[in-house]
Amino acid sequence: MSLSNLYNKAMLLFVFWGAVQTVHANTYTSDFEIIGGLLASGAGATEFVIGPASFTGGVSGAAGVFELYRSGSHAWMVRGGDTGVIGFEPGQYVVEFYAKAYSSSAGTTEIRAYGLDEDLLATAILNVSDPFTRFSLSGLLGRIELINNDTNNTRFNALDDITITAVPLPGAFWLFGSLSFGLIALRNRGKQVNRQEVQN
Repeated sequence: MSLSNLYNKAMLLFVFWGAVQTVHANTYTSDFEIIGGLLASGAGATEFVIGPASFTGGVSGAAGVFELYRSGSHAWMVRGGDTGVIGFEPGQYVVEFYAKAYSSSAGTTEIRAYGLDEDLLATAILNVSDPFTRFSLSGLLGRIELINNDTNNTRFNALDDITITAVPLPGAFWLFGSLSFGLIALRNRGKQVNRQEVQN
């Protein structure tokens, strides 16, 4: 069997294998009800993970301020003057959540989304009079920041009811480049050997 025929059969098998692969999107949801406890007793969770996302700079739990909860009695909250960060493992995501500034806060809440290369993808401002607002972000996300601009440094803002969907590329996509390159290199090497034999 010639190298050319081997290459063609290998590519056909590879394309068929890639066509039958299924892309599975992993989805993680949380209303923060089981993450952290009563903040007044020091039971809030300050660092935790939901699927591919790590939460730092804020606290999850119950503060006893019901306007900070979209559902239930818990939320992820960031104190005035602080920045909460949701960091993502490298990958492509669809992230949906609701956010709100506390009505008696002396400042706005800012949301910023960054890509893997620290490029600013999106930004939004929530005023103290705004109700819970839904946000939806997608792409190669590096992190999301929840910035509390309360100048009194006391009031919380809140993020609640988050859904994170990790959308992986099919395995065939990652292997295609290296396999094709290897087979092309073998094919070209075979042509060089045949040329040398003809010249000799």
